[in-house]
Amino acid sequence: MLKSLISIFLCLIIFTISPLYDVNAAFLYKSYVVWKDKERDVLCDPYIVQNDDWLFKLFEQRGEIAQKDFPEFLSIFKRINPQIHNANRILPGQHVLIPLKILRQDSMLGQSSGIVTIPLVTISSLPEILKNYTIEYKVKQGDYSAKLVAQGYNIHNSKSYDEKERFYREGMKLFRIINPKIVDPDLIYIGQKVYVPNPSIRNQPWYKSLFDASGNIVEEIALSGTDASRTRETAAVAVLTRKEDIAPLSPLKQLSYALDARLLNKGIYYFPMQGEEDFSLDLSRFPVVELKNRNRIIFQEDDMREYALNAIRSFWKNVIIVPASQKSSSEHLFDSVIKSVFRDNIKNKLSFSDQGMEVNIAARWILEKQLGDENKAHSVCINFIENQDERMPDSICRYLESQGIIVKDIIKDGKITKKYKKKDVKNRQFDKNITFINTLEIKDIINDLLKAMGYRYEQNINITFPYEGIQVQALANLISLKADAPLIVDFGNIYGEAVIAIKRAGMEVVQIDTGDNINTAIPKLLKGIRLDYTIDPMFFVAKRPEKYNISLTIPGFLVADSEGNNILIATVFLHNELIQYLRDRNLKVVIVQPQRHQD
Repeated sequence: MLKSLISIFLCLIIFTISPLYDVNAAFLYKSYVVWKDKERDVLCDPYIVQNDDWLFKLFEQRGEIAQKDFPEFLSIFKRINPQIHNANRILPGQHVLIPLKILRQDSMLGQSSGIVTIPLVTISSLPEILKNYTIEYKVKQGDYSAKLVAQGYNIHNSKSYDEKERFYREGMKLFRIINPKIVDPDLIYIGQKVYVPNPSIRNQPWYKSLFDASGNIVEEIALSGTDASRTRETAAVAVLTRKEDIAPLSPLKQLSYALDARLLNKGIYYFPMQGEEDFSLDLSRFPVVELKNRNRIIFQEDDMREYALNAIRSFWKNVIIVPASQKSSSEHLFDSVIKSVFRDNIKNKLSFSDQGMEVNIAARWILEKQLGDENKAHSVCINFIENQDERMPDSICRYLESQGIIVKDIIKDGKITKKYKKKDVKNRQFDKNITFINTLEIKDIINDLLKAMGYRYEQNINITFPYEGIQVQALANLISLKADAPLIVDFGNIYGEAVIAIKRAGMEVVQIDTGDNINTAIPKLLKGIRLDYTIDPMFFVAKRPEKYNISLTIPGFLVADSEGNNILIATVFLHNELIQYLRDRNLKVVIVQPQRHQD
């Protein structure tokens, strides 16, 4: 099946780009997710829904799925995408998994990890090939890149606004790759020679394969020692890239990652000067960090002349000169840049309340940033850690991201921590170690809680005990304890001297009043069973010092049962990612609250 899958997939790709194929081909990698469905491994393609997408169209475009299998793969799609409530109505921007193939066990390298990476044949000299579909143009007064692309790419003749937007984005991305010497498309000067993409490129059969699902140019990865003559099957052996094999990042690359910035450290940047030779900035010596808001950071090196700084300032109004060397240590570089760029928007503590749970965040730097097209403010928490073991758990990262907080952990030896998967944890109602108690009746809460904790609990059982010389009968609720006599739970039916008489008969009584709520009734029950517990327990979520850690204070009770198992009885609603985190710590979780729907 593996050979068949790879052959079909590569045939599709090679057919798509065959007009460009040559012996100098390199390899392009695409990652796929392996998802468990009914004890089967299903190869899935992560995808962001675009305008005018519908499910059958997505299946049809992927070629591997025969039409006769559509009902089965539609069922798989629904199960592995529980966030999609109506498969007939998928919306732009939704993240989905498209099932491609049912795999035999261990048929692909890296399959057990849930991620496989398949190399696809691509072109090693993409900019040169693309230049065959461009127009050479000399910049005139009043020209700017967006105008040239819009005119040269015939964007105004597009049928719809969405099509215009798509062609404009694609045209600008092609303009960048075809003109690698232009570092900033917003800065072109009169007389400069540029290449503008021609609309004929859109008619090429391989055009769509230039862009990924998000509309970005697919990047190439050239492999050392690649034998271009190898067969399709051997060329398509799946490769799982391990983080341990990645070389440590330079401090500047770490900084760019932490700030979601672009590092410009190759090529020459030319600044046109009035009446004199253009000033050139060698980015390999004086790299620039470009933020998403287009602010640029440059470092004031010892060998950078004052006239160079003045030239840069005159063209880049939003440039920030940082009084530090790019060769500084990571921590010194971060500190200098963050203080220069963010100034009053830096803190090291952040707290918020979620459904009554208190979240306290401590980090080396916490920044308020504007991220993405929606221009929403996010808090970014940046920390240096000693090793991968100290990194923030994936579930906590996903939870915090849902609250508008991004976690960036950087290892001191020069590596960044592996990226967590941005998939939502499925609703966990059917996990045997998770119980939701969705009632506010104290009697029902006690019943469900005892069952979740593994106790035998019987309601309205006849008991007899001596009272004033006679044998009295009564209805009671009994908890069976292993080593002790049964424990009676009374909800106001046994009065006065009768309680004393029952205790004399060798039985203990837990009396829960009609006015008790869960925060008073549960401690009475736990004391009656003689279990140790902590009220409103606090969890430090990462294996690192408290100084730069995150704590969760969850209303409820952390209980150690008679067999040494830990049970968290939460009296507030918990996000699914927090439940995942608690289960990863081998906690049994009982949530005493009506369950709410999560998007």
